[in-house]
Amino acid sequence: MQKKARLYFYTSQMWRRRLQIVLLVMLGLIFTLSFHILPAESKLTQFSEQSIREKVSAPTNIEQLIQQGRTFYQTEKFTQAAESLQRAAQIYESQGDELNQALALSYLSLTQQKLGLWNQAKATISSSLELLTQTKPSTKEAKQILALALNTQGSLQLALGQAELALESWQQAAKTYTQIGDTAGHIGSLINQTTALESLGFSTRMMKIWQQVEQNLQAQPDSLLKVLGLRSLGNTLRVRGDLEKSQQLLEQSLAMAQNMKLPQEESATLLSLGNTLYSFGNKSLQRDANSEENPLPLDCNHGAISENGKTYYQKAADLYYKSASKSTSAIAKIQAQLNRLTVLLSLGQNLSNKELELLQSNLAELTPNRAVVYAQVNFARSLVCINEANQKTKENSTFNVDKISQILTKAVQQAQDLQDQRSESYALGNLGQLYEQTKQLSLAQQYTEQALNLSQVIDASDIAFQWQWQLGRLLLAQGNSQAAVAAYTEAVTTLKSLRTDLVSLNPDIQFDLRDRVEPVYRQLVGLLLQAEKPSQKNLKQARDVIEALQLAQLDNFFRDACSIVQPTSIDEVVDNANPATAVIYPIILADRVEVIVKLPRIEQLHHYRTYKPKTEVETVLEQLQKKLKQRYTFSDRQALSQQVYNWLIEPLEADLVQSQIKTLVFVLDGSLRNIPMAALYNGKQYLIENYSVALSPGLQLLEPKSKPKRFEALIGGLTQSRFGFSSLPNVADEFKEIQAVIPSKEFINQAFTNKTIEKEVSSLSYPVVHLATHGKFSSQQEDTFILTWNGKINVKELREVLQTREPVVGRASQVPSPIELLVLSACETATGDKRAALGLAGVAVRSGARTTLASLWQVDDKSTAMLMREFYRQLKNNPALSKSEALRRAQEFIFQNYQEHPFYWAPYVLVGNWL
Repeated sequence: MQKKARLYFYTSQMWRRRLQIVLLVMLGLIFTLSFHILPAESKLTQFSEQSIREKVSAPTNIEQLIQQGRTFYQTEKFTQAAESLQRAAQIYESQGDELNQALALSYLSLTQQKLGLWNQAKATISSSLELLTQTKPSTKEAKQILALALNTQGSLQLALGQAELALESWQQAAKTYTQIGDTAGHIGSLINQTTALESLGFSTRMMKIWQQVEQNLQAQPDSLLKVLGLRSLGNTLRVRGDLEKSQQLLEQSLAMAQNMKLPQEESATLLSLGNTLYSFGNKSLQRDANSEENPLPLDCNHGAISENGKTYYQKAADLYYKSASKSTSAIAKIQAQLNRLTVLLSLGQNLSNKELELLQSNLAELTPNRAVVYAQVNFARSLVCINEANQKTKENSTFNVDKISQILTKAVQQAQDLQDQRSESYALGNLGQLYEQTKQLSLAQQYTEQALNLSQVIDASDIAFQWQWQLGRLLLAQGNSQAAVAAYTEAVTTLKSLRTDLVSLNPDIQFDLRDRVEPVYRQLVGLLLQAEKPSQKNLKQARDVIEALQLAQLDNFFRDACSIVQPTSIDEVVDNANPATAVIYPIILADRVEVIVKLPRIEQLHHYRTYKPKTEVETVLEQLQKKLKQRYTFSDRQALSQQVYNWLIEPLEADLVQSQIKTLVFVLDGSLRNIPMAALYNGKQYLIENYSVALSPGLQLLEPKSKPKRFEALIGGLTQSRFGFSSLPNVADEFKEIQAVIPSKEFINQAFTNKTIEKEVSSLSYPVVHLATHGKFSSQQEDTFILTWNGKINVKELREVLQTREPVVGRASQVPSPIELLVLSACETATGDKRAALGLAGVAVRSGARTTLASLWQVDDKSTAMLMREFYRQLKNNPALSKSEALRRAQEFIFQNYQEHPFYWAPYVLVGNWL
């Protein structure tokens, strides 16, 4: 199995969105947030601070407190920084200096945010803004302080999940910076706005601001501001997944830093460029990687890496080497060296013992702060992998377990000396993980519990779930299954509370979801279902965990948490929406396939399992997917299909008949999403010969409403070749067939553009939108799109295009009418991407349509036109007919009258509301 190489310092600090405000401080604030591997230093920052200090004069001793607080903050000694700033604010208050008091309080709130003191940070920034309101800022310096306070407030609001309020604060800050002619501050506030806009799901608006920011920067003459701005924008775009543009801007920033002879800025940009190349490598591995879970969060067995991935990783390692050699900052040099070490390990390479000893020596000479604590911990994690590799090859290791333990113990002591409970928890938890890997379970549990207690004291849920998971593993290893289930359950509960924080961080987080988040859910399901006959309580909890995992995967796909969860209980949806429907939850675990089934109006959940290694299950599913896409396969394809039928359906056959089930709704897991369930074969018949079939990304995301009486369509697509994609000549016939059945308005070829779709959808509330064009579903949201005449519509842009609908005249609520049915008849899943069908689920959820009908592979054949005509004919002629049954009849029509092979009728799947 191919694994992700982690830049541990990087990922340890990227878990919380609150640490990801891109230019909150670098451009326009006085302090600096460290959210990338890059050290928190900026000459521009110092310049902005100096300009305020010179103009808002204060007694020397107070200024020294502010300077001291700034120094503590920049060196990540946040407790000491807060103490200095608190004293400064108190002195300003006693002197009646409201402007400088507001300034000190703004700094203090920012520091309190770093410490996780959210209530205090909120009260502090409120006091700062209240003082500024009272003083009615009119001078340039006063307005600069106001803008700073607004930026600080925005960072806090976003951290608390108040994205709309954060956007308002940053918009006010940008307006204020514009009024005083502060270009740096204005650009910084604009970039901050993109963070809030993405959180709110406004992709198009976000892209427009990015373009505005880039235009503003490119219009500037070569300067330090431009070097910093381009680098920060490049870092932002990497976080948002636009790696090509990130690389372009970072290379421009690098060239400028070199021309201006700014060695530290050159080093910093080399580091950022290395991170982008590293993300390219991870993206390559994401497509190639098996979805197999990691039993532990630290997995040193990276497995085979594709040549493409190796190329990116090697380039990243070279850039880190150059960054370290150019750096004049000790901590920046260490961070670049640690990143290089991690990448080399993933490539099967290593540093010499002498180089490792020098790295340890350099680390030991650094003045302790949070960054140094994290660096010590992550160095230790790399040493664990080196030690493990040396044991396999029987090579002597300079750093044995005892020495690694000493490094982690020192990190714990440094964190305690700094009174930094967050980094102390991080160090303690990793010390526990070291002992877990060396089977010293009692010690491991002791340190893990200490780390967990600390994380809970400071409300650091983003690291608490890791220690809850670790505690669960340790309890299970010691035979205490009941306590292990409790710990795992707490970890999943914590993860649910972190929906807005585990996304929108970085494209690399998709690896962390698979390696550090998904295993928590899957291992809990495995524990809950380990008994021969699990209790109903455990079955219901396992089903809820599966639903939560489906939601987490979608949040991760979009890197936001905008999917709306319905409060309706799952049982109510099944019992009341359609009493002839069964919902089937298969989940693939390491050693078996578990299946939970909800039958209508039966309180007891059904359960059965098949013991089969996950590797074997994945092989069967991969082979079946290939055979279904081949037009001339028979016996071998049917044999594979029957295997999957036996896992999922055969144990349930009698119950389905007894309950008079007509519709099967599947909430599929992993590679099962790539298989059309309609094509499952029992040895005599396909599944659709007896049941209509629908897919759901989770019933919590379902709005259980039936179709409207009004039935007309907006249809659009391409017949001609565009942008390297082949022509689709059968689309014209498809449209003729549809227009022969239902009223429709057509846009084809040159008329089929992004703007046309948006205009038509927004002006007229068509219940049906039918798009016959090239499209691709991928595990990467940036690679999930449909093609129009003038370019691609990304899945996030598709959401905005299809949801800009005006209210329906005559409706009492005067709210936009959602699309009842979205049809994508010529799409396909990305080749070689084992999780590609996740993109289909993403389109279904985010399009705003109640139901999505799409193809898993492209069928450029007249059968598509025939199937679509029959589908619409069934819906029109049978008003009481469900969409899933209409699709079943259309597929059966092709099966009986045109082609029996599933290639022609099976790829069309219904996702969402099946009624």
